[in-house]
Amino acid sequence: MKKTILAAMVAAVLATPVFAEEECNRSPRSVMYQNSPVDVFISNDTQRAEVIFPESFLQGINVENREGLDFYPTPIPNKLAFQSHDPLYTGIVTVDGSSRQSYLVNLITRPGCADSQVSITHQAPVDRSQLARDGKGHVKGLMNYLFDGTVPNGYRKNDFSKLTKDQRVVFRQGSVEFSLQSQLIGPSYVGTTYQIVNRGRTSFKVAIDQIDYSNKAVKESIGTARQVAMLPSSRVLGPSPEFITEVYGDSHRGLLFIVSEKSK
Repeated sequence: MKKTILAAMVAAVLATPVFAEEECNRSPRSVMYQNSPVDVFISNDTQRAEVIFPESFLQGINVENREGLDFYPTPIPNKLAFQSHDPLYTGIVTVDGSSRQSYLVNLITRPGCADSQVSITHQAPVDRSQLARDGKGHVKGLMNYLFDGTVPNGYRKNDFSKLTKDQRVVFRQGSVEFSLQSQLIGPSYVGTTYQIVNRGRTSFKVAIDQIDYSNKAVKESIGTARQVAMLPSSRVLGPSPEFITEVYGDSHRGLLFIVSEKSK
């Protein structure tokens, strides 16, 4: 049986800038304010990014870098709209609310793919009775959602549908391919699913327990890995059924799940 140590190999896989490959998703999203700048993507075309604040009305706005930025009041007293006319514009905006709370917004120009609407919310007490639970009654973590293929509240899903099959492949070693399948993206955590396919004649062992998550390139790409799992749980990908007719299932395929915390 072929046993491959993936410490260096999967580090190369994960070092692929997954976020840079994310397709344009302009769905409205909510972000919990944690006293640090909230990233909001704006554009230098006709798209306007709206930001809604958890206030009854706004009292003031301070723009760090005015050159290249336009902002507009709206009929709703706690909402502002932003637009750049410089494709490289970035800058921090401080918005003061009626409660004397100030909010930091980090505006980042992403041409042709601005946020449609970002709602900033305060952290509310969690009603644990309303949280989704697994079959044992435990509150579901992000890894459970990766297993289920469902999207938890506060997350958005990227299925990489705009990438070609070849673009999804982040690593190849001989007859084995690691491909991006989907990603769940939240305010602090990201869950990424990779499909591993063995098209060769020899079994392949995925040694996820030997992945070097301390690798600097890995941290810069996906943040700090908190959990890793794989299906099938044996982590062994059998040979391709084109070569062995007795193999009836898809034992030559597996899914690698990684939950990571975004780098601060």
